[in-house]
Amino acid sequence: MNPNSNFLPSVQQVAQAFSQAAKTYDQVAGLQRIAADRLLNKGVDLHRGRVLDIGSGTGYVSAQLAGINLVTAVTGLDIAEGMLTYARSRHHSSKLSWQLGDAQQIPHVLLNSAQQYNLVISSLAIQWCKNLDAVFSGVAHCLAEEGAFHCATLGPKTLHQLKWAWAQVDDYQHVNEFVALDTLRDTLKNHFVEVDIVCETIELKYQSVQQLTQDLKQLGASNHNAQAAQGLMGVGRLRKMVQAYESLRDDEGQLPVSYEIYYIKAKTKAAI
Repeated sequence: MNPNSNFLPSVQQVAQAFSQAAKTYDQVAGLQRIAADRLLNKGVDLHRGRVLDIGSGTGYVSAQLAGINLVTAVTGLDIAEGMLTYARSRHHSSKLSWQLGDAQQIPHVLLNSAQQYNLVISSLAIQWCKNLDAVFSGVAHCLAEEGAFHCATLGPKTLHQLKWAWAQVDDYQHVNEFVALDTLRDTLKNHFVEVDIVCETIELKYQSVQQLTQDLKQLGASNHNAQAAQGLMGVGRLRKMVQAYESLRDDEGQLPVSYEIYYIKAKTKAAI
């Protein structure tokens, strides 16, 4: 289990938030594109055969993979029907198919699929899953022999400036918490061998805190924490948080926003 599961949203909350964000997602998905492109570049040697894209969203990664000659088919799996509807309307390759389902229930979702996948890929999606052990078990289950799992996910230092700014206001949980590196590695090793994790920090710059929070909302990635109580985002608290964040402006007058990214490469035990 994800030790932060009490602070993560329900499956229904995630599905609703990202469905609502589908039409605006690509307009503000700067971080997502950066992480996806780097994930794809780090795994060029893995791009072949049948591919499952977990948390396919608007279809960006799926479409990129479908354009590769060695890739024969790509299934985009997402929990948000709105995202799948948008992806279907944007991408029309004959290699592409789309599947509604929960990454924590892969064997059930793919029950009618007789074939296994040569690659399972996921870019900035599994951090929303409460049961990472179930995710990794399902991935290992659907991988073919010598198949690979390639993934980008968020680490706990993500949005640490925003966490700090809120900590100047109160002790409540205002920012999503993500799994620590050691826990992630240990959970992966329950199902995979040759587990390799590369950590990277991506720093974006914003003109205002309002722009940041609006982007997070449009991405469907604003605070989903189950502990976040009604009334904690009152005008007074919000004003104090903004004042604290303003003290972090750099020499160029920009507000820094950091994202900790873990890039995972792993093979199944059966592949060795």
